[in-house]
Amino acid sequence: MSQLVLASLDAAHASARWAHDIRNALATVGLHLETLERLSGSRGREIAQAAHTLMSRAAAMCSEAMQQGAQAEAPSRRRPFDLVPTIVQVAGLLRPTAPDGFAVRVAASGAFPVLADQQEVFRILFNLVHNAIAVARRRSGTMTNVTLLVERNATTVTVRIADDGPGLPKAVRAGLFRRQRAGGGLGLAIARELAERNGGVLRHVESARGATFVLELSAAASLSDGAALRSLGKRAHH
Repeated sequence: MSQLVLASLDAAHASARWAHDIRNALATVGLHLETLERLSGSRGREIAQAAHTLMSRAAAMCSEAMQQGAQAEAPSRRRPFDLVPTIVQVAGLLRPTAPDGFAVRVAASGAFPVLADQQEVFRILFNLVHNAIAVARRRSGTMTNVTLLVERNATTVTVRIADDGPGLPKAVRAGLFRRQRAGGGLGLAIARELAERNGGVLRHVESARGATFVLELSAAASLSDGAALRSLGKRAHH
């Protein structure tokens, strides 16, 4: 296969990833706006703000897609940042789209600095929580919550995303992170690719109830961990 064909396939692959995430973001905006038709007052303003933020995110994704399309190799944007505000933002943006009685919970105490691309980590978490809420909307009454639990050890920050739904059938788990026909399963494939691109790991783990995913990212000693960042860059070039 020629280099030109391979380059075209890579470009199409990247475009599909971006298009999927942008569609998810805009679909969520649509849900916010539908809710606004039924609400007024401070709650309506809260949802309108969430919709505005998501539209800004979608616009930023489009801009980045265009920039990456014009570059042979996109530069790394991994920097130290506190993971908790990103998790809180994802939860806040998606919470208004959940069915009545469904809770999106964040369990984290203190700061959790990581070395990663903040926009890409947002996309990973958005995909995972979006999927949980989508299942809750389809199976009304069978799920009551999804929880994002953040923990840290010496070198790793871990986010456990767990819901209390029916869980994933064995046949689905077997090909969970593969790209399926007609875009099925694309969100999880994107999420894993983004995790690995940031030196992390995304996996599904067995749980007594519901579906549980674990995201592991490299911990930063602080939000100005330049030494760790330089070390990460050196490892990426080997």
